[in-house]
Amino acid sequence: MMINEKPLLIGILSLLATDVLLPMKYIFTPILLILLSLTAYSQDRMFAYTYQSNVLNKGDFDFEFHNTLSTGKKGAYSHYIYGQHLDQRLEYEIGLGKNVQTAFYLNSELFNFADTASTDLNQEHKFSFSNEWKWKLLDPVANRFGLALYEEIEVGGSNWESETKLIIDKRWKRDILAFNAVKKYEIERVVRRQDNMTSSDWYRNSPVEFNLAYMHFLRPEIGIGMEMRENNAIDQDHGWINSVLFAGVAFHAQTGKFFINLTALPQLVNMHKTKAVPGNMDVDNFEKLEASALIGYSF
Repeated sequence: MMINEKPLLIGILSLLATDVLLPMKYIFTPILLILLSLTAYSQDRMFAYTYQSNVLNKGDFDFEFHNTLSTGKKGAYSHYIYGQHLDQRLEYEIGLGKNVQTAFYLNSELFNFADTASTDLNQEHKFSFSNEWKWKLLDPVANRFGLALYEEIEVGGSNWESETKLIIDKRWKRDILAFNAVKKYEIERVVRRQDNMTSSDWYRNSPVEFNLAYMHFLRPEIGIGMEMRENNAIDQDHGWINSVLFAGVAFHAQTGKFFINLTALPQLVNMHKTKAVPGNMDVDNFEKLEASALIGYSF
């Protein structure tokens, strides 16, 4: 029994057009509709967060639209009374041959918040551009495990970021197991206004992240599993700030030209309690829940 492509596609596009995505729908939704009118046949992503070692064949390419909603930035040890992130990425990915692929991203980051200093709703909005490179060293089926190296450079108006991944995975007939070790290096320019004087400083952060994912395929086109993510924030002034664990359900479905990856990640525990964040959850630096949807066509 195959998935009926049109009702599924219409439902997803309706979801993207809700009030949650309202700030960006006029920019990204028309582009997405154009991309979804095209055709596709292959892909290298089964999870919303965790990467696999596979790369596209030479000349094959993907169009992907990635939405991540993070909410629940409120608690006993948070100075926020409301906080919600909406991160969106529009990606063009292409296989170059010789086990190498590259990708180009247009990124949007929207943060709506109110803190204890003021009950007014504030908004921060950033755009950036990214370029990704992935090199597969071992195949997850032909070899004992798959192995790939990943590098992404992001440039925005006031920030620069590099992201390096070590990707290890294994593919069986009906199961996938994947692990990512991620190291980031971020430089961000912060502008302050005090006593009629404007100053700017550059801050450097080097967070570390670990992702673990498993999926079992009920049918060749439908899989269900889980994803886990551990975030560790490290900055130049305070060193290791926090370590937070997220885990939740993952879902993958495809029908012909179209695929979708869904993951919901509630925050489980604050594993590095400090005087600033002594509670069982860190809702000052992170949200209580993340929900991510990656939809795309593979050519």
